[in-house]
Amino acid sequence: MLRPSALRQLLSQVTVGTIQATILTTRSGEYLDYVLRSDAANQSNASLVHSNPLNVKNLCAIICSVYQSYQKLSNVLSDTLNYLIIDCDMYRLAIRPVGNHLICICADSNTGLGILKLKINSLAESLSSLLNFSIYS
Repeated sequence: MLRPSALRQLLSQVTVGTIQATILTTRSGEYLDYVLRSDAANQSNASLVHSNPLNVKNLCAIICSVYQSYQKLSNVLSDTLNYLIIDCDMYRLAIRPVGNHLICICADSNTGLGILKLKINSLAESLSSLLNFSIYS
């Protein structure tokens, strides 16, 4: 059975330095849990800071839409999409499937792509063992 405190702690461990947010969402765009950098610093589980410029609901919808578009393209090319890194003006997003869910790391635009790849892969492996999923489902 999933322990929300363990999930929150795992997401908090990744949300340090230039990482702004770590999000666990369904493939349909509904977020299950997320940690913003201000939450990880304060360890405040009661209420989330609403002054943060990241809108998690909108970000989840964008993440799922973009991932599904690339997944359709990879199915046509008979290729497996393991992760996706998107370089935006203000942020860099790393997206990866874990079972029937997606995880996303939102980082500053100056965060190294290698760091994002390592963090998203290690988070996927940790989450798959925590949630008992295959990371390539």
